[in-house]
Amino acid sequence: MLLIILLFLWGGYSFLKRNSRDSNLMTAKANRRELKAVISTNGVIDPIEKSDVQAPFDGFVKFMFFQEGDLVTKGERLLQVESEPLELALAGAKAALLQARRQAYQVLEGPPKEEMAGMESSILETEQELRKRRQDLQREENLLKREATTRVDVENLRDQVNVLEVRLESLRQKKQYLVNRFSSEEKEWEVSKVKELSQQVELLTMQIASGTILSPRNGRIYGLSIRSGAYVNKGQLLAQIYKPGQVRVKAYVDEPDLGKIEKGQQIEIEWDGLPDKRWSGKVEQTADQVLPLGNRSVGFVFCSVEGNPVELIPNINLKLQIVTSRKPGALVVPRAAVFSHNGQSTVLLEDGGHTVLRPVVLGMVTPQEVEILQGLEEGNQIVINPDEVPVP
Repeated sequence: MLLIILLFLWGGYSFLKRNSRDSNLMTAKANRRELKAVISTNGVIDPIEKSDVQAPFDGFVKFMFFQEGDLVTKGERLLQVESEPLELALAGAKAALLQARRQAYQVLEGPPKEEMAGMESSILETEQELRKRRQDLQREENLLKREATTRVDVENLRDQVNVLEVRLESLRQKKQYLVNRFSSEEKEWEVSKVKELSQQVELLTMQIASGTILSPRNGRIYGLSIRSGAYVNKGQLLAQIYKPGQVRVKAYVDEPDLGKIEKGQQIEIEWDGLPDKRWSGKVEQTADQVLPLGNRSVGFVFCSVEGNPVELIPNINLKLQIVTSRKPGALVVPRAAVFSHNGQSTVLLEDGGHTVLRPVVLGMVTPQEVEILQGLEEGNQIVINPDEVPVP
């Protein structure tokens, strides 16, 4: 009787133990499919080609003819920037140029015609009067020889002739001075001054005209950073223009993962703005340096995007996976199912209601899954929580 009771208790204990163990089992099947090793990271959309719109000079934005996201064609007016100091400088330069031209005209062309005409007339009158006085003096000298006149009259006429000769010489010298008043060096200087001021006026005119900023290409406006009435500095970036759909991905890859990146690797892209849509592409350019990004050290990896994704606009934040390696038809099990037993990679194989240790040879490993090269067959059921199951 005692023996029967003991056997009953042992059977009940074994049943409860088996049920308890089986109830804790979490299993999965070894199956064949493509296994991919990926690097998950983030990035932004970057235009393949873009044109920068910069402020041509310091000034105020007077007019804005387009807004962020508008499509523009090459040559269309985008902005109007104006500068009061430039306008005042141009007005001053024009006034100085006008004065310089007047001065140069006098230097190059000689004295005014009216002044020269008056000088010529004075010289002619003096010459005629001097000629008459010389004739009178000659006649009086002949009369004096015949004692038909007095010496006083002769001396008076001689004095008049001397005065007229001095006056005529003075007039001729004054005329010569007027004609040759400026040297060739002075004339060259006046010409150079006019040329310099003309260039200054032309330059200021071009600068002011450059305040009408035209679109450098066909495309869509993005990165518009100013408003009408804003003050801008010369060279300040005001906006950018790109061709919709012609974009790439600038991926931020953490430094430890950069060694796994190669040109031509496949990428898969997600954007929270369109959660039901996916895009793909390839690595085009690996990182050439490491830069700080927040609390990360990253390299910029540039990737193409297949198709013409006009919905992907510059600077939006993306999630992406870079496929660093792939193996089609791999025999795959969850990584959690593999553990080390006596230094050997091992799994717990469920076989006929029992679990048995099965050594395995591993292949490709990802954070969630692992390839089995030897030790299992497709369809084998394995325990994926071996730490919670007593090892047989």
